[in-house]
Amino acid sequence: MITISADTSALISLEIKGLVGLASKFVRFVIPATVYEELGDIARFEDVHGTSATDLLGLVRSGVITVQSASAMPEHLKNIDIGEAEILSLVASRNCDYIITDDVRALPYMRSVADVKVLTSAFVIRLLYDVGSLSREDALNSVKEIAISRDWYGGVLEVIAYKYFNDES
Repeated sequence: MITISADTSALISLEIKGLVGLASKFVRFVIPATVYEELGDIARFEDVHGTSATDLLGLVRSGVITVQSASAMPEHLKNIDIGEAEILSLVASRNCDYIITDDVRALPYMRSVADVKVLTSAFVIRLLYDVGSLSREDALNSVKEIAISRDWYGGVLEVIAYKYFNDES
């Protein structure tokens, strides 16, 4: 089982298609307290993001997602938001294999300082395809539906997402 520390944006994206619970058979999700709080704030909205956040809070309550405390380092806060900064601290103090973020502004900085690979939520979709939990068609449809729901359509996150499926390795 791999351990992934995920930010709010990546979790919301995945849960739009109900993929966090499915992935929990192969992935241990760990989030900092700030990400948990952000999910609570988003859950107040009556839209696809609010529904996703509400479902994610249920996954925290059921133990699928673990919340760990972490303190953001001041140098990170100059470049990224507190949730992503706490993830960097969490990964440094815990055995995490990957970080996933769908924050395109934070992605380059996190990649430059993290000791683990920093990927987007589409990595988890590809993983689910690789282990046979999603067909290629279902995986690509998930990317498309998330792209539409999250306003990625035609943007950098959609381009990155499809790159995960450009090869069959």
